[in-house]
Amino acid sequence: MKIKYFLSTMPAWMAVVLVSCTSVTPLSDNTSTTNGLKRASAAGLHAYLTEKLSAEPRPVALPSLMPNAAGAARSAEASPAFSTTNLQEQGVDEADLLKTDGRYLYAIGAPNDSQYVEDTLRIMQISADGARVNEVNRLKLSPMTGLYLASGNKQLVSIGSSFNQVMPALRMPRPYLLMPEKTDLQYVDVSNPAAAKPTLKVSLDGSLIASRHVNNTLYLVLRSYPHMEGLGWVPYASSEENKAKNKQALASMNVADLLPTYSLNGAASQPLVAPDNCYINQQESKEQHARHEIVSIVALDLNANSLRFNSRCFVGSTETLYASPQALYVATTDYHHDPVQGSRSSTGIHKFAFAGTDIAYRGTGDVPGNLGWKEDQRPFRLSEQDGLLRIITYNDTFTNPTTVLTTPYGKSPAILSILKEGGESGLTLVSQLPNRQRPAHLGKPDEQLYATRFIGDSAYLVTFQSTDPLYVLDMSNPQDPYIAGELQIPGFSDYLHPVGKHLLLGIGKDAIPAANGEFRGAWYQGLKLSLIDTSNPGNLREVDKLIIGKRGTDSAALHDHHAVTTLPAGNSLRVALPVRLHETPQPGMSGQPSDYYGHTQTGLYRFEIDQSARKIRSLPPLITEKAPEDFWHYPERDRSIISGNNVHYFHNGAFWSQDWAGSNAVAGKQ
Repeated sequence: MKIKYFLSTMPAWMAVVLVSCTSVTPLSDNTSTTNGLKRASAAGLHAYLTEKLSAEPRPVALPSLMPNAAGAARSAEASPAFSTTNLQEQGVDEADLLKTDGRYLYAIGAPNDSQYVEDTLRIMQISADGARVNEVNRLKLSPMTGLYLASGNKQLVSIGSSFNQVMPALRMPRPYLLMPEKTDLQYVDVSNPAAAKPTLKVSLDGSLIASRHVNNTLYLVLRSYPHMEGLGWVPYASSEENKAKNKQALASMNVADLLPTYSLNGAASQPLVAPDNCYINQQESKEQHARHEIVSIVALDLNANSLRFNSRCFVGSTETLYASPQALYVATTDYHHDPVQGSRSSTGIHKFAFAGTDIAYRGTGDVPGNLGWKEDQRPFRLSEQDGLLRIITYNDTFTNPTTVLTTPYGKSPAILSILKEGGESGLTLVSQLPNRQRPAHLGKPDEQLYATRFIGDSAYLVTFQSTDPLYVLDMSNPQDPYIAGELQIPGFSDYLHPVGKHLLLGIGKDAIPAANGEFRGAWYQGLKLSLIDTSNPGNLREVDKLIIGKRGTDSAALHDHHAVTTLPAGNSLRVALPVRLHETPQPGMSGQPSDYYGHTQTGLYRFEIDQSARKIRSLPPLITEKAPEDFWHYPERDRSIISGNNVHYFHNGAFWSQDWAGSNAVAGKQ
């Protein structure tokens, strides 16, 4: 019997399960921790679940957080023939709406009566001269959120999760929505793209949190809410009588029935995870609330001719996944409420090393602050180098002055923490900034944390309220990181992108500080591109900038880093950004910074960054829409591919093509 529950409150414990479907010797778990995850028997896990699921869950306290930022880069030392998906870590692929092998484009979505159709896979062939694309195949699949190209570009894998396709914010824990969710994987043979056909379809319990692709192994992180209605279980039980009924119902169940399942090609469900390799979190705190979601970590071998995978799961929660080429880090925010010390947040992190489909738990850590509310940008707050995890969090501590003085980071808007394997919980703190020896805050009072970016031994972060302080942190000595430089410029960067060795491109908004007495902050203006010289960290300089449009102008790059397209060309970097330009005056304007301009046009804007001259050159934009703007257009979905001296723009399910310089007529709509 397959039984499900659907409960959620704040995290207090965790269990991990390993299912081995291969004969390869697995990686070893960290069994020396005394304050991390500890192996439990299936009976022990069942008893623990029975205790935790019997009582009424406490409501999730959703935070009010400001965005951070992210970026990805490609080295200018190589000059590939075409652009690929913009990634956080080279060698760690990410799902996206548009993929290419240089000859074909694979895209999710097609236009239909001005609406974006998500269950359509379009396969477009790039013409021999590269100037245009033509559709060679179209497949109807389950709703999709991303694509991967695998097995030497001969296999396409689509991934999609039910219910929350359009609104990523709905992927947060939803304790009171009794709705089962599934994540579908569909394998498509694209060895002959014009005759592409689906092969395998795998349906897994749970909604998709994140995925990564490393060396033809696909890693998924899923959240499921097993459901128990109609089985004698009383939802939201608060009375002792109802708690007793729930314990009785749970006692009659097999623990395996509480865990998620999968099905292959519509066949009967099979266990996705097994209960006999489970772990319970020894860091359980009375201050934390019990959380009962099941988060599965699944590793699928995409080289295999049939379904081949390993999986683990932990019972608790997660809000983001960061992956290096060697390990997965899942992280979530805990909220702590104390009538004396005030409210604060902390971020719990769990490390799983991987080698192919083998996954091993390595440790648990906890740092002050949170990762922000913007889903796309959370992974960029983390970075692994030489076995060290570096993480930048936003400090939302609201306490009385006496309590603030007891913490080394005080009221610093941002906190850097560096962790390594070891200690009672498996991940131990190496250093933190600010600290008592280096008390300078990362940010000014009341500023919010925006962009973050790790590059080698340096970390860049942007905080903002009325101006943009850009900080660079030196982590070459992990035991003693320090602020190496600071730059204050108007506006803010919401995305940071390395250009070559000593340049940093910031993409964000221009801003005008509010007048005295108006409010503490600034009025956002047009889109801003800022080029920063980082060759001397102690003397950061903005060497060039461009302002595009007026107040209201927006770019998909500020919502999803995959919308940024780059391609090296000699000593220059070509950059393409989808832009919704707002510069049409509106009635009643008075010439104030608060004036909001109307939509003028939408298109792909092109730039070239000359690394020698340290200049940003603007090229003619490829315009697809004039005002009024299409109501059904979701800006985060715009993508582009630079192929040789041509660019192909994917907007609202259709393609437009033009030579890079913009000297020829636009080819499209395709």
